Amino acid sequence: MPDWFYRTVSRPVLFRLPAVVARDLTLGFMGWLARLPLGPAVIDFLGHMRADPRLRQSFLGIDFPTAVGLGPGLDAAGVALPALARFGMGFLEIGPVTTAGSASGRPVERRPDRQALWSPDPPDSLSLAAAVPRAAEASRSGLPLIARLSFAPGATEDCRRLVRELAPHVELFSCLASSQRADLETLLDAARTATPPRPVLLCVPADLDVGEAEPLVDAAVTAGVGGLLVDGSVRAEPDGRLIGGPAREPALEQVRHWRSRYGPNLLLIGSGGVHEPEYALALQAAGADLVQVDSGLVYSGPGLPKRINDALLFAGTRTAVLPQAPERPPEMTWFWTALLGAGMLFGSLLAMAIAVTGVVLPYDEAFLGMSRADLLALNPRLLDFMAHDRVSLAGTMVAIGGMYLGLSLHGVRQGLHWAQKSIFVSAGTGFASFFLFLGFGYLDTFHAFVTAVLFQLLLLAVHSRLGTHTPAVAPALREDRAWRLSLWGQLLLILHGCGLLGAGLFISGIGVTRVFVAEDLEFMRTTVETLHAAHAHLVPLVAHDRATLGGMLLASGWAFLLPVLWGFRNGSAWLWWTWLVSGLCAYLGALGIHFTVGYTSLVHLLPAFAGLGIFLLGLGLSYRYLCGRSLTPATGG
Repeated sequence: MPDWFYRTVSRPVLFRLPAVVARDLTLGFMGWLARLPLGPAVIDFLGHMRADPRLRQSFLGIDFPTAVGLGPGLDAAGVALPALARFGMGFLEIGPVTTAGSASGRPVERRPDRQALWSPDPPDSLSLAAAVPRAAEASRSGLPLIARLSFAPGATEDCRRLVRELAPHVELFSCLASSQRADLETLLDAARTATPPRPVLLCVPADLDVGEAEPLVDAAVTAGVGGLLVDGSVRAEPDGRLIGGPAREPALEQVRHWRSRYGPNLLLIGSGGVHEPEYALALQAAGADLVQVDSGLVYSGPGLPKRINDALLFAGTRTAVLPQAPERPPEMTWFWTALLGAGMLFGSLLAMAIAVTGVVLPYDEAFLGMSRADLLALNPRLLDFMAHDRVSLAGTMVAIGGMYLGLSLHGVRQGLHWAQKSIFVSAGTGFASFFLFLGFGYLDTFHAFVTAVLFQLLLLAVHSRLGTHTPAVAPALREDRAWRLSLWGQLLLILHGCGLLGAGLFISGIGVTRVFVAEDLEFMRTTVETLHAAHAHLVPLVAHDRATLGGMLLASGWAFLLPVLWGFRNGSAWLWWTWLVSGLCAYLGALGIHFTVGYTSLVHLLPAFAGLGIFLLGLGLSYRYLCGRSLTPATGG
């Protein structure tokens, strides 16, 4: 459930359900999806949320793909960890884990007025028997896993058993600062002698009195804990804790205090009310090495880690001097994808000129054994019908060429992987569609020649260098009205892209099967049998046009859809204008030729008008977000 669906559709529904029901439904679905054979690919496809490799950090000999991790407040039982691991996380935490597990009988509650989740104190715990397979499954994500342990005072054997059975699957253990010193030493000893040895973090509640806690924390640091984890919860009378907004300021103060006390050499993880990228940066500025999110995924959305990573990358590239390899255009992917786009534009404009003048080419006439005059004599509306197909095809190709040029010059050239991948998927689909019409026995030589030339440009692009992306526009650090409206716009643009793919599949299917729909025959005032009887090659010629149009609609569907899914970020005015100009070229060409030739069937034109309306409304709702710049520039500490 990406933000464009979560914030617009599912959150309003889920917030009307009891918190436990909504949590179990959501996490259960995500966990089920991630365990399907293609489920992880679907999650990656919808979000493209993996962290940039430059955000990777190392602490205690452990590599963290990014500084953003999942706290235990959201999915303590580890039901959806395989899915959540793909949300741009750098590490995961589960727990608390006890040997037998426990349940208070009091359900978790939402407290929207305070942007918080209420949970019982002590919280429900996960049994060791349930935790081990969940930890083993989560470890396959490749992310470091933290297990928060809980055991009764003096329960030495329980402590050692927890460590022994979980150590093969987790990288770190954490325990509450309320543990007795002897219990902490037992845990440290068990972790040191585990196979393999594991570091231990001391978990400090955000509302813990630092004056009272200092002796215990000092003793823990002296004893050898690997770091501190500031837990993002505060006491809620009489017997619960609030996770989220109320812990924000206390957590910041805790992080500042412990960083000041112990200096830069102790790992410090901060959490508490991280509902916006701004709060994650604030924790880092206060001294946190890593930050955790939990309730933020409920109140802000599953795209929060991705937005935080964008802010971290922007801040990091402002302070770090990144080595740049000298750029020679022929060595770069953008050069070849731009040529591919320019080639598509040239070919489409040439096809447009032919379609609005002579309609058929000499080799079309040779294939039919009929001249243009013969075709007019056969059916006065046949050439108009063919022109409507060919102009629509040319308009779609103009849109594809425009998208490729925009994505190349403003996206791929800036090192944006998602822009490169969007072109590759779209172009690959378009080239594969070349074979749709061969079964009818008609090889369009001009089409084949252009396809062969453009395919070489794609191959050169695939084997060239992408370059390094340095973000130029500061990402928005807090949600605002423009962002919330843009989510509706993004949803509509995704529906539009899916509509293009659906239209491409439908028209391709028509082209390789029955060729005509009822409205086509009504416009030409003829029947399929009459056309077949007129000439054996006539229907294959039309089928060629149909199949080609369907294939180009599929290619344009990917070209419009994938940037919406993967590249929808504030300040991307170039992308907004690329969508607008390219899309209008396609729609004006298709609708214009229909009215020019008089093919004005409402049933036939309704999908095009609906698509245009959805497209323009989506762009309108997205304008302020995509074409504006952040009023809260990203800063890092």
